[in-house]
Amino acid sequence: MEPTTPHIGTIRLVDALQWRLDRHALVGAGATSVPDAVERMVVTRAWPSEAADLTVALRHRDPKRDALNRALESGAVVRSYAFRGGSFIFTPPTAADLLMTRTATRIWETNRWQEQGGFAISDWQPLREAMREILGDGPMTRSQISERLDRIPGLRDLAQAALGAGADSLYKPLHWWGDICFGPTRGAEATFQLAGPVQDEPADAAVDEAGRRSIRAYLHSYAPATVDNLAYWLTQGLGVPRRRLLSWIGDLGSEITTIDVDGVPSLALTEDVASIASARSSESLRLLPAFDPWFFGPGTADNRLIPTAQRALASNSYPLVISRGSAVATWRVRAQTVVVKPFAPSSQLQFPLLEDEVQHLARILDKDLDAVLDPHA
Repeated sequence: MEPTTPHIGTIRLVDALQWRLDRHALVGAGATSVPDAVERMVVTRAWPSEAADLTVALRHRDPKRDALNRALESGAVVRSYAFRGGSFIFTPPTAADLLMTRTATRIWETNRWQEQGGFAISDWQPLREAMREILGDGPMTRSQISERLDRIPGLRDLAQAALGAGADSLYKPLHWWGDICFGPTRGAEATFQLAGPVQDEPADAAVDEAGRRSIRAYLHSYAPATVDNLAYWLTQGLGVPRRRLLSWIGDLGSEITTIDVDGVPSLALTEDVASIASARSSESLRLLPAFDPWFFGPGTADNRLIPTAQRALASNSYPLVISRGSAVATWRVRAQTVVVKPFAPSSQLQFPLLEDEVQHLARILDKDLDAVLDPHA
């Protein structure tokens, strides 16, 4: 049974999306910094790096080349394993909450995970202590970590697992516990570095509180959101059992209000309800890169954002054009041209807005670009 929350009347989806567009810095003045842009999305996928760079730049009021890398190097944002085993970029406070939330399943304690990772649970604490010593000298690649483990009596058996042979099963829990995160890439090789001071093993109460904070953060960026949207984010994405997710929603009580969005019950932070209810849709068109959080936060199954028939385009890394927050076309750069392919001839694609957006993209990429419609659309 889903938890009961306070309820207000109906609002239009296009108006609700206007509020969300503003939160994502896709309309209005834009984000003031890389951390501000990332925080507005909660997280963004780290790979492909070109898409991650563009995801942030499109939201920044004054985009600069290599700004995301500089923010990563300074620690203003961090990159860690998170959703579905992939690497994501977040601000440190958001990382702490979401990664602790990921520990809810304690999956590293299962026999299957230990077999896959080539370790035993008794290795865990000695490994954590060894990693702090190994990475105390700075970021290291998997092969360098493996070489160091091979020199430590009692941990030599982990040297092979440290090469990533077990799909990084050895490293991922260290990310979730906040011990390590990704460091600067060296050529084609990833590195790992210390993420912060040593943490105690996550207790259930701490995980629950982190889960509630994660729901607040999500709703502050993706409201009005359905319970299915939240389940996509935390259950499918981080493995949180749906029953536990629903208990966290219930714990938040009056902090969450249910809004009827074109007949669909949706959740929002009570503190945001007034601004959501007062939002009014206006003409907007944006080019979004592959794997943009605009779609992968709510989930590509949310047909309010992308038609079901085009869902595979988002999942297969096609960059998308949104009009008033909903997907209406794909786009790609070919030489000096941005080729846009509308989903339908009657698409809400306004060419003057498209031309403006392409020139914005041209400034970010520092190249001359013109917009054309795909003649085969």
